Amino acid sequence: MTALPSLAHLQLSTKWDSRYRIDGSRIPDSDHELPKLEQVGMAAVKARTATPADTNFALRELSFKLSIDQTKFYMQPAKYMPQTRPGEVCTSVGKVTAYQCMEGQRETQACHIGFFDAQFHEVGWHTIRINESVPIFCNSIPAVGVYDATQNAMLVTVQYFAIDHKPAAKPSEIGSGWKRMTVLLRLTSNNGKITVEQDDRCLGNPNQVDAVPDAKRALRRCNASLPSSAVH
Repeated sequence: MTALPSLAHLQLSTKWDSRYRIDGSRIPDSDHELPKLEQVGMAAVKARTATPADTNFALRELSFKLSIDQTKFYMQPAKYMPQTRPGEVCTSVGKVTAYQCMEGQRETQACHIGFFDAQFHEVGWHTIRINESVPIFCNSIPAVGVYDATQNAMLVTVQYFAIDHKPAAKPSEIGSGWKRMTVLLRLTSNNGKITVEQDDRCLGNPNQVDAVPDAKRALRRCNASLPSSAVH
């Protein structure tokens, strides 16, 4: 397995999601990248989720093109309840604040990032680890950024809450129990596949670093204090 020498470009979908050509004609779904990415992303999630009745998986506002060594990939964040055993199903009881499955287990949710090649084949998948001691519900990935382009290091900010947190009693309390943390992901490739290492050594897990710029500063301070052999 060889490390990718350069994470050359990370482009948010808002830069390439136009559905119209220069002449004003509409690009059909069969010829447009974003519908294709949404289709394969949905299929990948359906194969992994314990809540197949849910259709709000993809975080479409955070789809990316990833150019590495002049090779194009796509990156699709998603949020869903992963199966803890083959065939696991969770049917929500329907009460918003219950977070309970009719099958008996608690209804949780994790945040994930899928990688696809230029032909929209899945080439990598990573579930963000959040080491809380209580069941949680990851409800958003507010930001993704590049930390070190020469070492293919990315930063991802996630938002989550404990499912047993006291629910908001009034609109002004909504979000009061939500937490944010940022994780460092290191990408490597092998024969067109992407693998992800989540490196929590400097930032910790969980942490209270709620923005990518803050994570960059924290990592630089941490790396400056480490022996050169420990920094990669």
